[in-house]
Amino acid sequence: MAFDFGGLFGGGLSGAAAGSAFGPIGAVAGGLLGGIGGGLTGGGPQAYQPTPLQEELMGYGRKQVKATPARKEALREQYKNLKTRQNRGAAEAFLESYRDRFSNPKFIEKRLAKSYGKDIDFTGKGFQDIAQSVYGQQGLGYTGEEYGDFERKAKGLGIRSPQAFGDMLKQDLIASGKVMTPQQEMLSYMFGTPERDPSGRLTNRYPSIEKYTPTALPQAITYQYGA
Repeated sequence: MAFDFGGLFGGGLSGAAAGSAFGPIGAVAGGLLGGIGGGLTGGGPQAYQPTPLQEELMGYGRKQVKATPARKEALREQYKNLKTRQNRGAAEAFLESYRDRFSNPKFIEKRLAKSYGKDIDFTGKGFQDIAQSVYGQQGLGYTGEEYGDFERKAKGLGIRSPQAFGDMLKQDLIASGKVMTPQQEMLSYMFGTPERDPSGRLTNRYPSIEKYTPTALPQAITYQYGA
């Protein structure tokens, strides 16, 4: 039985390029399958049947890009655990990260389609805790009406996870001047947290800075030589 090593090399490169669509594992498996196929056929019509060892290697390559029942079940369990912790958005992102890793992603696409069809409950504990943490770190609070504004904006942006919700709130606080700059943080260690105006925007007034402001500037010392 003849084996074309030139075809092995060429087939391996072609297979790796095609398999890269399924990620690193797909590239390796594609290279393995393409190399074996190229070596057997020399790039032309197949003339020989693979040996049992070659068939075993080809089967191994296919398994690397196909999700096994055990792998599917493990992914489903992780998805359920994230969703149970009231983090549907994180559960969806987890499945999305595996969508292109397998040659049989239908089980992922089916579950994602079902999940995306459901609304996110922004009144859930995960979202409430994030909002309280973000605002609490700045010594701020918010009303129920303001939280309703947060919710409407998050829905408009397509936000589905508490983490993304928290990022949105932080960006809003920074844009509105309600988050201390590094310089204000440094001064706050000496003079306390800067005061805020009625809207919650930070000012450059510090509650105890008067104690550190001298009432009179020191006079310069002069010398008269020859006096």
